Formats: sequence, structure tokens, C-alpha cells
Amino acid sequence: MGKADHATPRSAAPERSGGDDDLSDVELVVRRARAGDLTENEAFEDIERIILRRDPMDFYRKSWA
Repeated sequence: MGKADHATPRSAAPERSGGDDDLSDVELVVRRARAGDLTENEAFEDIERIILRRDPMDFYRKSWA
């Protein structure tokens, strides 16, 4: 049987720490992706998580057209 890497989170998006500095959280994700610690898809998922942690309903109600 092969060994598996069990439950190793690769997310760079910190959980809500009470800070309002989402830009530095996104910058952290970008730095980790450029360093090769995250795949492109993982980076996009983390950035989406950072965006949606404020108010997901407000995000989807905005008109982006």
C-alpha cells in the first residue's frame, strides 16, 4: 500500500483573524503560488475564499456588468 499525505491543508488563505487587511492575505496567496507552494487552482480558490468571507450574499448581489 502506498503512503498518502493525509489532511495536509495547502491553503494560504488564513482564517478570519479579525483583521480587515484582505489585500495582504491575497498577496500572501500570490507569493505562495509564485514560489510553487500552491497550484493555480488552489490560489484561485484561496482568493475566492478571502473575497467571500466578508459577506457572500453582498458579493453575489453586486452588478459586475
